[in-house]
Amino acid sequence: MQRPTYGQSPPLHHPVPQHVSTVPQLRSPPPPVSQPQSGYGGSPYQQQQAPQGAGNMFGQYGNFMNDPAAQIASQFGQTAFRQGQEYLEHNVNRFVNVSALKHYFNVTNSYVLNKLFLVLFPWRHKPWSRKQAVGPSGQEGWYLPPRDDINSPDMYIPVMSVVTYIFLRTLIAGLRGEFRPELFGSIAGTVFVVVGLEILGLKLGCYLLSISNTSQLLDLVAYSGYKFVGVIATISIAEIVNGGNGTGGLVGWSVFFYTFLANSLFLMRSLRYVLLPDISADNRGPMQTMETGTRARRNQRTNFLFAYSYLLPPIVLATIQSSIIAAFSNVLAQYITSRSSQEPFVLDWVPIVQFWAYSIISTPPNFRWQELLEASFPSYHIEPTKEAIASAAKNDEKELDQEATEGRLVEPKLNKVNTAIKAFLDQTVGAAFNTLLFSMFIHGVQSGMAHRVAEGFGDPSKGLAFLLSGRAVRYENINWAVVWMRARAEFWGLLKASWAFWPFVSLVNFAMLKTVAARNLMGSLAGLGWGVYMSMVTA
Repeated sequence: MQRPTYGQSPPLHHPVPQHVSTVPQLRSPPPPVSQPQSGYGGSPYQQQQAPQGAGNMFGQYGNFMNDPAAQIASQFGQTAFRQGQEYLEHNVNRFVNVSALKHYFNVTNSYVLNKLFLVLFPWRHKPWSRKQAVGPSGQEGWYLPPRDDINSPDMYIPVMSVVTYIFLRTLIAGLRGEFRPELFGSIAGTVFVVVGLEILGLKLGCYLLSISNTSQLLDLVAYSGYKFVGVIATISIAEIVNGGNGTGGLVGWSVFFYTFLANSLFLMRSLRYVLLPDISADNRGPMQTMETGTRARRNQRTNFLFAYSYLLPPIVLATIQSSIIAAFSNVLAQYITSRSSQEPFVLDWVPIVQFWAYSIISTPPNFRWQELLEASFPSYHIEPTKEAIASAAKNDEKELDQEATEGRLVEPKLNKVNTAIKAFLDQTVGAAFNTLLFSMFIHGVQSGMAHRVAEGFGDPSKGLAFLLSGRAVRYENINWAVVWMRARAEFWGLLKASWAFWPFVSLVNFAMLKTVAARNLMGSLAGLGWGVYMSMVTA
């Protein structure tokens, strides 16, 4: 039977389910338009899931975070983490300011390289002042981070230097077959104890001298760690040169003295802005003192700075410097004498020790004499700068605050009258005392060593044996009446000879150098030529 024919019916399409059905379809769906290569052999469930699951590689687990239970767990974890962080900051900030500590680790590669070079070679670096950023009001400033200021202290280099030092010590022990795991703990413990005692001593000195600022502790911790840069350099170079046989020898001691002096100069220049805050800045900025301080208090702070930088009081350091220079001047005089007489140069230790001993005796009273002159007749006084006077005349408070922040409010001015008075007293009273002291000491020692003539002068070893014999100076042989007569006889001649040289040195010292320690060093260097002359006179 033939069915009747109707109009053309529309094409049939299978409905696309909106969710995964648990009952499998009996017919394969038509291939999706976006994936014509799939064919009919694929899974019908994946074909139908494609419109909603496109881009989700985890299937039905991809919407895990949209689950209400997962969101509650996530919020609970964030709340617990936030509370733990607040608890940690609240308790740790009582001892260490975490936000301020981040400032010290804000470094770059170029800063680290330049800072290491500065620590090892600080001799010609200028300026040493810290850079400050001025706030919108122009009244409050803060120091720039290390990445923007080479003079800013950082924690990165000290921390890495300490770690490197610990590993270097254990590496050397391992190369010698002496490695033990306990070395890490013992070396680290020693380092922390030394640094801790150092910082404790610094804080005690700052407390006694009323030095206080907002970032003092962290600055001191940072500066106390820079010494390990020199220690690492000394150990590395000495061990390489000595073939792993220790840090002794000429090279080891030479590198040690160089790094010691370099680190001392670096600390003295850098810590000046921590231990000697600028009182001319009207107590603005992050570094503020409890009091403006008097001249005596500032001198005490200066001595404290020298004591920490060189681990020696200024007077002891000046004595060591002068004694070394005096001994070298006598060596130079012996060399000049041998060349002028066309004789072979033979080092005589006896006059070297005589000049060295005289310098040790004469330097402390001369150092105190210079301190007395400076305290009685200061070479410099503080005056307002021209910019400050102009700003005050215009009643420009904002400009005055800016000048105070930048340290341009006042400046030191040379007091010519006081400088002339000090030079006159130094070249009359001081010169007369030094001339008599030198003549009395040299003639007295030479009289006590007169028995040395029979032992000869041609062998340096004999000179050393004579000095170490315990009876090099026979005090019973010294006739002080004869010594005094000789000192009086040559007094005016030596004093007039000194007036041809020392007044110029004295004026330069008082006019250009501001500290007694610097003046003593300059005088010792200038005295090198004078010591040669005196060595040849007393030979």
